[in-house]
Formats: sequence, C-alpha cells, structure tokens
Amino acid sequence: MAPALFFLTLFVFVPIIYVVYLSFYKSNLLSPHPTFVWLQNYVDLFHSENFLQAFHNSVFLGVGMLLLSLPLGLVFASLLNMKLQGSQVYRTLLFSPYVMPLVGSGLVFTLLFNTDDGLVNHMLTALSLPAVNWLGSSHTALFSILVLSVWQYTGYYMLIFLAGLQNVPQPLVEASQVDGAGRGQTFLHVTLPALSPSLFFAMVVCLIQSFQVFDQVYVMTGGGPDGASTTLTYYIFEKGFQMFQMGPAAAASVFLLVVLAVLSLLQVYISRRWVVDES
Repeated sequence: MAPALFFLTLFVFVPIIYVVYLSFYKSNLLSPHPTFVWLQNYVDLFHSENFLQAFHNSVFLGVGMLLLSLPLGLVFASLLNMKLQGSQVYRTLLFSPYVMPLVGSGLVFTLLFNTDDGLVNHMLTALSLPAVNWLGSSHTALFSILVLSVWQYTGYYMLIFLAGLQNVPQPLVEASQVDGAGRGQTFLHVTLPALSPSLFFAMVVCLIQSFQVFDQVYVMTGGGPDGASTTLTYYIFEKGFQMFQMGPAAAASVFLLVVLAVLSLLQVYISRRWVVDES
C-alpha cells in the first residue's frame, strides 16, 4: 500500500498541485522570473475567443460521439450478443481500431480526406458530387476529426455494452417473452434498464475521451483552419509548448481537470440515483 501511495503522490498529486500553483503566475519558459497574478489567468481565459472556441469544439465532439459512437456500439453489441456465426471475428475487427495508434490512424484518415487524391472525394466525384476540402475548411475540419473519433472508439463502447448484455438476467427476458412481449418491448423494458450501469459508464467515458482528443487534431489539422478544430487539449499544448505561456496553459489545464472531475462525479451520482439494481 505504501509504495503505491508514494508513486500515486509523486506522479499524480504533485503534478496537479504544481499545475494549480503555475496557474496563479504569469510565467514563461524563456523568463526565469514568474509574476504572481492571482486569478488573472482565469479571467483572461474566459475572455479569450480562442479558448471559448476550443471549449465549444470539445463539446461538439462530446455530443457527436454520444449521438454516434454509443448507438453504434449498442447496435453492434446487440448483434454480437445473438451468437451469430463468426461473432468472435466480427468482435475483433470492430474493436481493433481502438488499439491502433492514434497517430497512425490520423495519418490514414488524412489520406482518406485528402482534397485531391482522397478516397472520400473520389467517391463523391463518382456520384457526380463536388469534392470537399475536408481538412482545410472551417466547416468540415472538426467533422473530420469526429469521424475518426467515432471510428476509433465505437468498438470500445461495443465491448462495454456486450459485457452488460451478457449479464442481463435471462429469467426476466424469458418472463417478458412468456407475457407476450416482442423483441422491441423486451429490449426497452427489460434489457435497457438492466444495461443502465454500462450505459451511464459508457456515456461518461465517452465525454471524458472527447475532452481529451489531441492526437487526431495534431496529425490531421493542427488545430486549423483558424482554430476551427482546436480542442481544449490542443489549446493547452499551443499555449504551453508553442507560445511558452505556462500560466494560461496551467489555468486551462485546471479548468479541464475540473470538467473531467465534474463528469466523473456526475456519473457516480447518476449511477446511485437512476441505475437499475439488478439484484
């Protein structure tokens, strides 16, 4: 217990405390003398259009992943739960994007969305539709990031739902079928309530992962054009390691930490209040 607590303190609590400390200073990696500014970094943060845009983009990714990744994961999990022939192969194929390196996946999708030679635009051209500048337009750059994120994480949520479906009490399912309930009614009134722990867990994990999107942005768009695809994590990277403004970067990091903590606490609260107890 003691060694674990030591490493937890050294690699988790100490960095968090140091980041909070930095957020109260105007410091620059090129300047050895930081200036104490109290809450000014936070005030400047919420008056920064770039920060607000990054926050909006992260929220967009979160909502998009909730509306796309989770339903797709649930559909795939339901199909695999039917014990179809070759289901293990399908499960491996669907989960494989999650274990692929994000940088490699980002490079592949960069080629797919390439304006001149990308497969997506070739398909549009074949359908007599105009080619789209997916990664160079402020209207489509963030959507391209969302497509990669959905492809990357859907298999992970599928496994969460599949584990939940396999733990649904079969006597309840059989009883509903005896009472004349169809598949849809059984799913809505028996399976879905029993799946609520997995569902709420996946929702919170999905939101947390959406706020941590970085590699995809770094590889595919670099936050552009004009910040249209900049996320909170990429904003922190820009402030801290490109502009060397450690104070604002630390303040943004603390804000992100608070957001993730609130989401985690919300998951605990919802689980205790609305999750169905299978026992």
